[in-house]
Amino acid sequence: MAQVKGKVGRPKVRRKGRRRADAEVSASSESAERLMAGALKLFSRSDFSAVTIKDIARAAGVTTALIYYYYDNKAALFRAALEYALARALGNYGRLREGHDDPVDLITDWFDINVELWETIRQLLKIMLDYRGSHTQEEVVDRVIRRFYDEECSIISVGIRQGIEKGLFRPVDPDQSARFVSTMLDGICVRSMIHSHYDAPAAIAELKAMFWSHLGYRDTTPGRRQA
Repeated sequence: MAQVKGKVGRPKVRRKGRRRADAEVSASSESAERLMAGALKLFSRSDFSAVTIKDIARAAGVTTALIYYYYDNKAALFRAALEYALARALGNYGRLREGHDDPVDLITDWFDINVELWETIRQLLKIMLDYRGSHTQEEVVDRVIRRFYDEECSIISVGIRQGIEKGLFRPVDPDQSARFVSTMLDGICVRSMIHSHYDAPAAIAELKAMFWSHLGYRDTTPGRRQA
């Protein structure tokens, strides 16, 4: 999993009772960006029940009135923050897919990005776990989560298929192999939440080495950067 800066859509404000908005706020609003960043940070550090609207407003440098202008309650803001983070991660995966025509470099960069953005990934997974255990689940958020994992697995699967076609990898099941390595990465993330001194980057390096072994890959190409 990975994350890059992206856009937040404009809310559809409806005036019925108190003002409400959907799960996104204007991309042109600096306060909207701060609000999402502040909410994500707090939700990733504390249980949902422990975080208050006042805490989020303070962390984001906005007023509670602004938050309630866009969101009915904390649950609505939580869902919006999760959608926002996932949308940014999906944007990063799109760029990863477009920027490679070599399967080894593509898979290597997927591993490297997960190391570079490890803390961000941990935050995102923690929030997704909290969401899954909450009573505020919505189909729109579920679809974004499914799309996130589908996109991640698709990138890896495409790389494996290309590697098999080029004779770089042995003929494994691309989809099954992609799901496996994606699941193992989540396992490393959860383990790092349980053990505070767990060396996640080292674990990812071991996973990468095992994955290359699974694919039967051995670099014999002159000038290729080491995977």
